[in-house]
Amino acid sequence: MTSKTQQAIADHDAGLTVAQAARKHEISETAVYAALKRRDKKQAKEAGLQSCPCCGTLVPGEKINRDVLKDSK
Repeated sequence: MTSKTQQAIADHDAGLTVAQAARKHEISETAVYAALKRRDKKQAKEAGLQSCPCCGTLVPGEKINRDVLKDSK
């Protein structure tokens, strides 16, 4: 059995908008957007991408030069 959110994600992947998928499964659009964001972040990590510490953009991990970043204290 899959959750309502998983069903909404499947419908979104099949072509429905986030709003339509959320209404169909009686959940909030925010829940669908959050699930999509988590899925995208997981897929990016599996592809070897990391979030840039300055701007948050996904970039290949080897392109981040951590030597030039300020030390966080």
